[in-house]
Amino acid sequence: MKRALSLVLLACGIVVVCAGLGTTVGFTPAGMAASVVAIAALLYAGGIWFGGASPQLTTPGADTVMVFNRLLQVVGGQAAGSSLLAQFPAPIRPELEMRCRMALGGEHTHFSCEHAGARICFDISPVQSVAGVVLYGIVIAGQGMPVPAVSTEPLTTVA
Repeated sequence: MKRALSLVLLACGIVVVCAGLGTTVGFTPAGMAASVVAIAALLYAGGIWFGGASPQLTTPGADTVMVFNRLLQVVGGQAAGSSLLAQFPAPIRPELEMRCRMALGGEHTHFSCEHAGARICFDISPVQSVAGVVLYGIVIAGQGMPVPAVSTEPLTTVA
C-alpha cells in the first residue's frame, strides 16, 4: 500500500514539475531538458534524504569497517553521525560498548560472539595521532559461516 501511494505521489510530482517548468520555459527541447534535469535532481535528493536505514550486519561473510569518535558515533560512510552501537544487534551492544571504550583508552581488543546462528568476529582498535593521543576508534566486524547453536542462549561471547 505504501509503495503504491508513493508511486502515485511520484507520478503526480513529475507531472506537476513538467507542467510548471513547461509553462515557465516553454515546451521546447531546452525546456523539456530542464524539466528532466530538475526531476532527476529531485529524485536523487529525495533518495539520499529519505533512503533506508543504514545496513546492519545480516549477510554471512559481510565485513564492516567503522571509525567512531568518543561519543561512539560513526564518523564516515553511509552511517555517519549515527550511533555505532545501533549498527549491530541489541544483544551484542553491551560487550561492544565496553570494548569500544577500552579502544578509546588506547587498548586493542578482539572478540567473537554468536548471534542468530552466525559467528561475528570483532577487532576494535584505537586510532592515534602522531603524538600518541587517541583520536578515534575503529571497529572491524565480520560474520563467519553459520554455526550450529551450542546453547539455548542467543549470544555467546568468546574473548
